[in-house]
Amino acid sequence: MQATLIQVSATQGQRWAALLAAAVLLCTAGLVLPYSTVQSLFVQPFMPIFATSVVIAEGLTAFLLWTQYRASGRLLFATLAGAYAFTSATAVFHLMIYPNVFSATGLLGASRQTAIWTWLIWRAGFALLVTFALTARFCPPIENRTRRRACGALAIGGAIGVSVALCSAAIAGRDRLPNLVLGTGAYRHLTAGPVTLSAAAICVAALGIYARATRLRTLMDLWVSVALLAGVVDVVLTLAAGQRYSVGWYGARIASMVSANAVLWMLMSETSRAYQKLADTHRTLQELSVRDGLTGVFNRAYFDERYPRELAAAIEAGYPLAVLLIDVDHFKDYNDAFGHLAGDECLRRIAHTLTAALPRQTDFVSRYGGEEFVVVLPGRDPLASSATAERLRQWVADMKLPAPSASPGWVTVSIGHASSRSHTDPRAEMLLAGADAALYAAKALGRNRVEEERSGKRCSTPILCAR
Repeated sequence: MQATLIQVSATQGQRWAALLAAAVLLCTAGLVLPYSTVQSLFVQPFMPIFATSVVIAEGLTAFLLWTQYRASGRLLFATLAGAYAFTSATAVFHLMIYPNVFSATGLLGASRQTAIWTWLIWRAGFALLVTFALTARFCPPIENRTRRRACGALAIGGAIGVSVALCSAAIAGRDRLPNLVLGTGAYRHLTAGPVTLSAAAICVAALGIYARATRLRTLMDLWVSVALLAGVVDVVLTLAAGQRYSVGWYGARIASMVSANAVLWMLMSETSRAYQKLADTHRTLQELSVRDGLTGVFNRAYFDERYPRELAAAIEAGYPLAVLLIDVDHFKDYNDAFGHLAGDECLRRIAHTLTAALPRQTDFVSRYGGEEFVVVLPGRDPLASSATAERLRQWVADMKLPAPSASPGWVTVSIGHASSRSHTDPRAEMLLAGADAALYAAKALGRNRVEEERSGKRCSTPILCAR
């Protein structure tokens, strides 16, 4: 995920997704803005639900960014994790001191002005910390683990410490800080004075600086910008609303939730995609581990593991299972005449032909050793397996690969087969021994033929014998 987030450019689809999110955010703000001062319903549980969701979302985002920092050593992840840890800690203070949540004026001795100050610290602080994170964008990864832990702890701990210090100062200085809320008693009207306008300017400037510095090249750049944009919308709607529980105030809180979740959604999506790629890679490696490197069919180890299971299942379910042992005729002479590279290509083409001639997914072919292959046919009785073996022999002959032998002039195979219903002893080694005996019989009788071993009795005309 490291390369995807900070090195690889965002795809066109990812750009459209971020653009759509930004467009929906701006359109919603445009619709809400004219009605921002309209008083709405007072929903008592809204504020604790909102603040709790923000704390959790910001905290999860900080954690995921921290795990990326631990894995990659890139300071950008640590500084961004610090920005989100800062907002999570500030949101905790904001919830505790918010009026009418835990007490009429809030906990910790807060006044009616304290909540708006923590909100300003929240919005302006996040914007400043994200802008500061740009300085770490092109820093090389920290390779030393001790230094990496120290820098990460400083970034996260420092951000949380700044949040605690600023929020504590806002609470302690409740009687000395400028009044931002007009009226007495309940929250009446938020003034658009130098302090609040400065916070708004910081949020807008942070968005512009981040977009210009990064040119929104990567997925991380896109969604951090969406988070900053949502922060700007939060500030604008809050200042336009001027009072709690108005249409604009509710819209601003929703924008704040978008700001808290934008990067989290992206990180979770990329984590899911990374796990999917890891699972696909694992399946690919598993597939490669059971494949023969030369021919591409299953290897001997796979056959030794799967064949006993297939035979046991066949015996338990009461259906037959056939085994075909296939040997390339005069293969040593082929290698001597054309060379080992040509011999390898001959084996590859035969393996491909054998695989193509087995349409059922339950059938499989493995390289047994050297120029020998083994085919397992679950559910095939002696008659059906004989027909399949003859088809395999014919398909190889039809390839017309030139051979050094005088007759027939091209590469052929000999096949011996046995079925689990052809033996009184259904053990795996007995079935293989029967197929092996039939293969030797096929070679002794002139090669390029199919032979069946039935209960120790050799049959040179297997289809008739199966009847």
